Amino acid sequence: MWYVAFTLGLFGSLHCVGMCGPLAIAFSNKDENSKPQNVASALSYNLGRTVTYSLLGLFFGTLGSILLIADLQKAISIILGILLIISFLFTIDIDHTISNHRFLRSFYSRIRSLLSNMMQKSQDFHPFHLGMANGLLPCGLVYLALAGSLATGNMIGGMGFMFSFGIGTLPMLFALTTGIGFFPLSARTRFRKILPYVTLVFGCFLIYRGVMVDMPVELNFWEALKNPILCH
Repeated sequence: MWYVAFTLGLFGSLHCVGMCGPLAIAFSNKDENSKPQNVASALSYNLGRTVTYSLLGLFFGTLGSILLIADLQKAISIILGILLIISFLFTIDIDHTISNHRFLRSFYSRIRSLLSNMMQKSQDFHPFHLGMANGLLPCGLVYLALAGSLATGNMIGGMGFMFSFGIGTLPMLFALTTGIGFFPLSARTRFRKILPYVTLVFGCFLIYRGVMVDMPVELNFWEALKNPILCH
């Protein structure tokens, strides 16, 4: 599962470049700093995001373990996959839909206010802390990863899934925030369109996992059904 999370983060980070790129640059790339300082800031900022993702994964992995005990994990994985495919087919904006939910609207409003204050006083905050706060912003890609951590069914697996996801997003955003990679505005706008296709693929994966979770992986599975071992 962790390689799936890394791949999701790696390819999904194209979406991050379009959505969060300007904010990441503002937090970690300052004109008054030297190049090595900006590289260190970018690394700290992105590691801060990864720590927040890992903590969220710990929570959702624990929730997944509860669903596993209740024998609901398989059904939840299939339902989540179906919902993701529906969101692709009907072009539902996951960011907008979830962040505007009445239970989460107030929370995200506070997070945005916190980040706004931190941006105004960014010299008083370490980039690591700015990255941790940014990891709480509403993001459709993060929601997809959290669905994956829920499907792992245990807290260590959920935390590892989100850690791998965060590491997967690091190369693209690190290149952007350090100036190693240059992405013009037109390219960043196109990158935003990648999320629906990532949603479709990940939805199919969750359905596959839900259907196959109880299936034996041995090659002789069907032969064993035809010739069961009998006790004498």
